[in-house]
Amino acid sequence: MKKFTIRPLTPLDLPSIAELQKIYSRAYPDAPVIPGEVYLSPGFENGQNVFCAFDEIRSLLGYAPLYPVLIREPSSFPHTIWAEIKVPLEEDAAREIKDELFEHLLVRSRELARDFPGHPIRLTFEYLPSETSSIDYVTTRGCRHTETIFIMRRRLSEEISSLPALEGVRIRPWRMESQPEQQAYVAARNECFPDAPIELGEWQYFMQSPQWSVGTTFAAFYGDQLVGNVAVYWDETENQKSGRKIGFTEYIFVLPAWRGKNIARRLITAGLIYLKEHGLDEAQLGVRTKNEGALRLYTALGYEIWRESRFYVLDI
Repeated sequence: MKKFTIRPLTPLDLPSIAELQKIYSRAYPDAPVIPGEVYLSPGFENGQNVFCAFDEIRSLLGYAPLYPVLIREPSSFPHTIWAEIKVPLEEDAAREIKDELFEHLLVRSRELARDFPGHPIRLTFEYLPSETSSIDYVTTRGCRHTETIFIMRRRLSEEISSLPALEGVRIRPWRMESQPEQQAYVAARNECFPDAPIELGEWQYFMQSPQWSVGTTFAAFYGDQLVGNVAVYWDETENQKSGRKIGFTEYIFVLPAWRGKNIARRLITAGLIYLKEHGLDEAQLGVRTKNEGALRLYTALGYEIWRESRFYVLDI
């Protein structure tokens, strides 16, 4: 194996990242392609959490991004460190590079969690079942399959049934233009998902994306109180590449005290209508297979299971 070096991502590396993903996608056509610019976002510490392996002539051999979801409040929840390793070389040649990238992920995970002790650290990879070489590698490093995600889709050509308004609750589009509104959104979302908190900066970064420029959220308010929300958006560039018109209904939540009132159903319905009115043909979302209540709701709203992805976790 040639000598190689590993360093963090810089903006000059983005063309190489794009090319490497194309190579990977030829082997695994269904694997998601992540725009390289995403790796320069605050969640990846502007590239510092993306490790790139280069050979002696500065060709990119592989890379490993790391996205930390750190628990800052006292609780039993673990830190989740989302990670990936992409080295589209023959397996014998790739092993040494993968091993070195994996070690960088372990070291960096411990560094990031150091300021918030008292929580387990879980290095987590997500792969489609077809990504066999990646799955084989992480399992040889001790990762175990812990959970499955269903990707569900809903054809927007089918009828979208609405429910009557709920007394006292107003549902409307909400693009949260002010920082206090954004802070209210982040606080409510984190209350619903305390095991997967987001930072204000992460949400503000998403609000600068092309997806947000065409999308919105639909929010449920009781007076001035935010009680539920769904984000609705699509990727125009990706749709043009694929020739499909796909939108997303994601980040769905209702505050605990307001559940059982069909607020989520009303929010998602509003989102589906929005996507249909903007010319989309299909809506997609992801849901954990163990979330039986959400699965029942989405099925009742016309979503069907399309494919699955799997989590592979190493407790470190």
